[in-house]
Amino acid sequence: MEATDWIPRILVVDDNFAIHHDFRKILLPSEQDDSVSATRLNNIKNSLFQEENNANLKLPLYKLDFASQGEEALKLVKNESDNPYAVAFVDIRMPPGWDGVETIQQIWRVDPYIQMVICTAYSDYSWDETIKKLGESENLLILKKPFDVIEVRQLAYSLSRKWKIQSQLDVHMTGLENLVTKRTAALETSLALIRSTLESTADGILVVDVSGQVVDFNQKFIEMWNIPQTVMQKNNFDSIVEFASNQLKTPKKLISVIKSNYETLNIDSFSEVDLKNGKTFEIYSLPHKVRNIIVGRVWDFRDVSERKKMQDALLKEATTDQLTGLPNRGLFYDRINQAIAEAERNKTFLAIVFLDIDRFKLINDSLGHSMGDYLLRAIARKLSKIVRKADTVSRLGGDEFVLLLTDLHGKEQAQLVANKILSKIASPLEVEDHKFSVTGSIGVSFYPNDGTTVEALIKNADIAMYVSKELGKNTINFYSESMSRKFLTRLTLENDLREGLDRNEIVVFYQPFINLNTSEIVGVEALARWQHPVLGLLQPVEFISLAEETGLICQLGEQVLKIACKQNKKWQIAGYKPIQVSVNISSKQLKSAKFDEILKKILEETGLDSQYLELELTESVIMDNTEDVMTIVKKIKNMGISLSMDDFGTGYSSLNYLRHFPFDKLKIDKSFILNAESNSDNANLVKTIIAMAKNLKLNIVAEGMETEEQREFLRKNNCLEAQGFLFSKPINSEHMSDLLKAQQFKKAEQGENHEN
Repeated sequence: MEATDWIPRILVVDDNFAIHHDFRKILLPSEQDDSVSATRLNNIKNSLFQEENNANLKLPLYKLDFASQGEEALKLVKNESDNPYAVAFVDIRMPPGWDGVETIQQIWRVDPYIQMVICTAYSDYSWDETIKKLGESENLLILKKPFDVIEVRQLAYSLSRKWKIQSQLDVHMTGLENLVTKRTAALETSLALIRSTLESTADGILVVDVSGQVVDFNQKFIEMWNIPQTVMQKNNFDSIVEFASNQLKTPKKLISVIKSNYETLNIDSFSEVDLKNGKTFEIYSLPHKVRNIIVGRVWDFRDVSERKKMQDALLKEATTDQLTGLPNRGLFYDRINQAIAEAERNKTFLAIVFLDIDRFKLINDSLGHSMGDYLLRAIARKLSKIVRKADTVSRLGGDEFVLLLTDLHGKEQAQLVANKILSKIASPLEVEDHKFSVTGSIGVSFYPNDGTTVEALIKNADIAMYVSKELGKNTINFYSESMSRKFLTRLTLENDLREGLDRNEIVVFYQPFINLNTSEIVGVEALARWQHPVLGLLQPVEFISLAEETGLICQLGEQVLKIACKQNKKWQIAGYKPIQVSVNISSKQLKSAKFDEILKKILEETGLDSQYLELELTESVIMDNTEDVMTIVKKIKNMGISLSMDDFGTGYSSLNYLRHFPFDKLKIDKSFILNAESNSDNANLVKTIIAMAKNLKLNIVAEGMETEEQREFLRKNNCLEAQGFLFSKPINSEHMSDLLKAQQFKKAEQGENHEN
């Protein structure tokens, strides 16, 4: 049996049933069939198909069907079309019906692939007459009666194998032809269909034979290349190529593609060319085959100009900053990597210049985000004009710009560029009646001294920039290892603060407000301190800004609020006269989600009535006069909590803000109180603030009172509350309790004396 499960089907057509029996005996032998015959057939098979001898090979299996007349045979062929016959043995004489020749004619009309064997003992038809009737065919043989067993088996085996191979080949060829048909737009279909297809496609199509003569083309091809009729009439591929090449930016590219295609005809190719008019064409080329023989090439030209523009736009969007048009972080990092490789080869330096705009947040908050965006775009333009073409300017985000300076031979070149940057960005800008100047802080790192990777160079330039900010801004600093140690110290302090908040290391000190006439304590301000386990008690200046930068200020502020409210309630329980506790609130706290709910929860947990809590807001907070901020402020006021404006006069606030925000109190900054009793300018300013507050029906508290002269000046000018070292520095809760207790005792004593 063959190595496949396929069993050939054989049809025997003979009016003699004895012949049917003979074929069955010959082609369907028993397992004990004549071994000699089997061996002979096996040898024949080996000889015919050059297969290795296999002594154990058995005779093939067949499925036989029989018909005694041609009409009956035709009916079987039609009924078995899904499982066709491979071979038919047809008797030449079958009276009274069709003879063998007519039977074969009828069957071949239904299935022309059946291998036919005419079985005859007579010369009814000569071979020439048979061919004349049936036509010349490789599927036709004649078998003379009487049959030789081996000859019948040989024919059955060989012809069934031939039929199988031919069927497989037909399937394979059909598959190849389908593939070619899809790839070449059905070039072997009718001329009408080809023309319709060619003209309906949006691509330009050109078909050329192997000799370079034009076989076919569509109108789109002519329109795409603007080819005149005189050129097309030459019917020559070289003339068309010459005309088209004159329109290309790089004609040699097209010539190279064409040469390659005609040197190796059986390849498919793809290329892309740019035209001088700005268009881009894709060129597909594949062999043109007829009956699997390459007869030429099909050229497909597709206009992808719009797609290329879209791709370029998407690429630009993916690699550039949308606000400034500068390279974004990803593209900038890639260019640094390339510059590092080049610097290593050429033994040169490169520098990373990190620029941060000073006080940009203040501009953004006070003049609006649109003005801030305008400023960033203006700075981007200025920076781009400063650097060379080989250098790169990028915006990493916010107000941070980074420059890559390549092919440097010393630090002096980077210093010159950094100086130019500070000078250029400081030039005044005038937008919508606003005229302002900005400064910047710059940090610089060098390859390879300050790092050999993108991350290290950026990080170290960033560290140097922070040093510039700490040193007063508008300065330039080059990275050094000592800076890194300082940065590490800051990072350590940040981690300590996170852990300290979790371990409740924050403590609260209190500084009292006093009535200037009676010296009575009328309130206290809660001030945060950090009891660091190693560094000791840290003042706010040492960690508040760190908390702001790291986002820990909300957690810190919540802890201070809770401690202060709880302590104030304790004093009330102790019997002291109820007073307000004032707590500073950062802008991040005020903008945080559900801040009003946090306040409500703290008041409920501590049992403090809302009238005894006051929140202090700075001018920078209230200048962010957004709808969300106003909403949360109104909620706070509705809860019965007082609002105080801290450090009034130091920022950019105006009467407009004061009218919109429901403040209860203004705190005059200590810088105005200093020397107010002897400095007429300060004195007049304080008087103006007090008068303004009175008109707005706001209470006034003066900060930083340190001398009796200042106390007297304030009292005479109707400022009746103050806070300062003259009365008390910030003290812990125990000492504050002692002050309240002493005041309570003194009042009680005065009451007794009055009764006496």
